[in-house]
Amino acid sequence: MRSLQNKVAIVIGATGGLGTILTEELASQGVKLVLASTNPKKLNQMKEKYESEGVSIIVSTIDVTNEEEVKTLFHLVQQTYGQADILVNLAGLSIPAKVEAMAEEQYDSTMDVNVKGTYLCCKHFIPISNKEDGAHIINIGSMAAKRANPNAPMYCTAKAAVNMFSQGLAMQVMDQNIRVTTLNPGGVDTAFWGDRQVAREKFLKASDVVDVMLFILTRDTRVVFHDIAFESFFA
Repeated sequence: MRSLQNKVAIVIGATGGLGTILTEELASQGVKLVLASTNPKKLNQMKEKYESEGVSIIVSTIDVTNEEEVKTLFHLVQQTYGQADILVNLAGLSIPAKVEAMAEEQYDSTMDVNVKGTYLCCKHFIPISNKEDGAHIINIGSMAAKRANPNAPMYCTAKAAVNMFSQGLAMQVMDQNIRVTTLNPGGVDTAFWGDRQVAREKFLKASDVVDVMLFILTRDTRVVFHDIAFESFFA
């Protein structure tokens, strides 16, 4: 098993249900943390917590659809740590709507957060990645990319785009010793669902998804996982 001690991990969307658990697990393995989200209050709480535990940490409030903000974050990482080993793109957005009722602004937001945000973070991670020891990008897709549903067709489209982007990116950066993995989980019991009436008790737990991420990140660098689709047995 590959040690993550002293690796630098950038977690985008760190204050969400997956991000908070992933951050806790990474910190416990001695990882240097770079946490970004749109929630400054929670980011500061996480910073205080982990600094009190002796963890090296940077936090940043960013809009992943704004290239200047993304670029500034990755420049800060390079200034602080020199390079980075891991990027996990967790930021996502789903707006359930009938196509004929969906506003253009809702379409733009869905595609921008899920696709453009993933692209921008990958774009600015590549130049600062640890190419000597091997770097890893994990992008979050969805089973909705594999199996369309009528509730949020634009979300299905966006996550399918993330999958194809990741596949092409993996081929581009292979010779730079960077691995790219897309995770496509089914429904996960987090605040992502808001007040939507869904059977969350049948969903994956956030810890289930984080377990898969950690399994991937701790494998020997000669192993690459391209695309992993999984869901709750009870879904």
